[in-house]
Amino acid sequence: MSAMQRRKGAAAEREVLKLLGEELGQLLTRNLTQTREGGADCLAVKGWAIEVKRQERLSRPTWWRQAVEQAQRVGAEPMLLFRRNREQWTAWVHTSQGQWRQTDIVGAAQAIREKWLAWP
Repeated sequence: MSAMQRRKGAAAEREVLKLLGEELGQLLTRNLTQTREGGADCLAVKGWAIEVKRQERLSRPTWWRQAVEQAQRVGAEPMLLFRRNREQWTAWVHTSQGQWRQTDIVGAAQAIREKWLAWP
């Protein structure tokens, strides 16, 4: 991966975490050890492993598999947020049936809140 691609990826992570954090009323940070340890892009949201992609060529099934694998490693629910240039962020959120549903940033924040409310 080139330095430009890493910068673009880091900028995308900061952008989506700022938007999601605003919806949740929290300051969310990137997982800075992700490159070295192969983890999710954000582990700061309790119960969730968030993967962020900003690419023109969509590879959603591959990205979803990556998000699921990373979430399983840390015992969390997977969430994938992605977008192309000049488009809005789209989220794939893990469902209780083991599948995913598509939503936006607001819907992703709602799914996080619902999971938090369900905890004892």
